[in-house]
Amino acid sequence: MLKVIEDQPVIKKYVRQFVKGFKPFVDEEIKVKLGHQGASFPAKVLWSKKLGIWKFSRTIKGTRYWNAFGVGKPQESSILSITAEINFPWAGIDRKTGGAFARDYWDNIFVIHRGKIGGGKKGVGKALFEHSYRGVWSFMEDEKAVTQVAIIGALNSHRFALQAAQFVKKIEKLKSIATTSTQTEINFSEITFREDLVGSAPHSTEDEIIFACDRDLVISDLAALLQRQKLKIGNDTERELFVVDPSKNRISHIFALVTDTSEKNILAAAAKLLLQTSADVGNPLPVLVLPEDKIDDYEQEMQRINISIAAFCWEGEKVVFPELEKIDFK
Repeated sequence: MLKVIEDQPVIKKYVRQFVKGFKPFVDEEIKVKLGHQGASFPAKVLWSKKLGIWKFSRTIKGTRYWNAFGVGKPQESSILSITAEINFPWAGIDRKTGGAFARDYWDNIFVIHRGKIGGGKKGVGKALFEHSYRGVWSFMEDEKAVTQVAIIGALNSHRFALQAAQFVKKIEKLKSIATTSTQTEINFSEITFREDLVGSAPHSTEDEIIFACDRDLVISDLAALLQRQKLKIGNDTERELFVVDPSKNRISHIFALVTDTSEKNILAAAAKLLLQTSADVGNPLPVLVLPEDKIDDYEQEMQRINISIAAFCWEGEKVVFPELEKIDFK
C-alpha cells in the first residue's frame, strides 16, 4: 500500500523534481491568457510537441504548488482553458488539493491524483472521475484513512513526463464526453482507438505499480504502430486494443498487455484473452504482449493454447516491438 508524503521539505524536493521532469521536452514558451473570459491573467506556458501538452506552474507560498495543463499547441495571446491540474499541498495532507506524492514499500515515489477535476461543465467532477477514469489505481494510507487514488506516474522514471501527459489527455477526453451517451453497438466503419479506455477501471488495483505506470505508453505506441501499417484498430471498455478486418466486418485480433514480470499477471492476461476470443463469434486471434525478457519463458506454453506472443522492450523513452511482423494480420 502507498503512503502519502506530508513532510514540507520532502514535498518541496519532489515538486522540484516534478517540474524538472518536463524540461527536456519543452520546445517553446508561449505568452497567453490563462483562465476564461473575464477572469484570465497573463501567463507564459511551456509547450511540448512530443508530449502534445502545455504546462504552467506557480508556487502559492504557504498554500500549494499549482500546475495547470492543457492539450494542443496554444496560439500566441489566446485565452486558454485548463484541462487538468496536478497540484500539491505546501505541507501536510490537504484532501481538497487534487495531487500528492506517495511512497511504496520499496521507496518508489509516485504522483497520485484524488480525482478532483473541474471545468465548469455539467457532469464534470470527482464523481465522473471515480466512475469513469481508466488507468492505474492503488490504495493509499492517507493519515488515519485509506483512500483509493489514481497513479499519474512514477516520479523517478525518465518516462514520467510521458506518463503525466497521458493522464492529462485522458482527463481532456473524459471531460469532452461527460455529457455524451455511451455507444451500445460496435460500428466497424466508425470504430476508433481511444487512449482514455486504456487501463484498469476504478476499484481495481495493479500488483506492480512501478511497471503499470508504463502500460498506457506501450498500448498507445503499439496502436500507433499498427495504424502506420494501415491496419484498422479500436478498443472498448472490455478490450484495450483490437484489429478489425473491414472486409469481413469482424474483429480479427485481440491484444492483451502485461508490463510486469509476475507469473500471476501473465497467466491472468492469457486466461482473459482466451475468454474474450472464445466469446467472439468471429474467432479472433489472441495476441499476448510481454516484456522481451519473458518471451522464452512463455512462448511454447502459449503456442500450445494458440496464443501468439509479441515482445516489447524500451530504448530510452521509445518502446520497440521486435519481430511484430511474425503476427499474421491477413
